[in-house]
Order: sequence, then C-alpha cells, then structure tokens
Amino acid sequence: MAAAQQQTPSNPAWEGQNGVRRAWQSIAPIWVLALAGAILTGIIARPEDALGGISLTLAVSTICALAVQLATGRKEDFVSRVTASLVGSAVILAVATVIFALAASANGVQLLHR
Repeated sequence: MAAAQQQTPSNPAWEGQNGVRRAWQSIAPIWVLALAGAILTGIIARPEDALGGISLTLAVSTICALAVQLATGRKEDFVSRVTASLVGSAVILAVATVIFALAASANGVQLLHR
C-alpha cells in the first residue's frame, strides 16, 4: 500500500489519464481547424495565392490555440498544450504546402516569383 502512495504524485493538480484526455480535447480541435483551413485553401484559393491562405490559416490556428487553452482555465502544462496545438498545426500545414507546391509545379505555376 505504501508503494502505491509513493508512485502517485502529491500534486493535487495531477489528473492521471483524465488529464491527458482533457489535454487532447483542447489540442485536437486546433488540428482539425488547421486541416479545415488547408482544405478550404485548396478549394478556394488560386494556386498563386495558396501560400497566403496557409499563412492565414496558421495565424488563425495560433490565435485559436491560445484562446482555447486559456478557456480551459488550467494553468498546469499550458505551454505544453499550446506547443502541441501549434506544432500539430504547423505539420499539417507544411504537408498541405508541399501538396500545393507539387500541384502548382505540375500545372506550371510558380509559387515564388523571383
């Protein structure tokens, strides 16, 4: 019994598996927002304007990530949750950027004008 008590952190803010689940509930919507923004950019934007749409999506994702994490009211692991939200969004948007660049180059469109 004493060994089980030593393994459990004495910090009352520790929430075990439920804390991890709650963290993902505030991280995943930001990733979905980034994915939706990338899809909308692909549908709406011209190939030349795709990078602008991706940039706008990243800006909106950043603001929403901060707002959602502040709305949870939990200060424990705030930076980790915001970081996970933004890194996931950045990865999703980086993949979308590569797809847009490949599609644009296949159609002979230059994304970066020199």
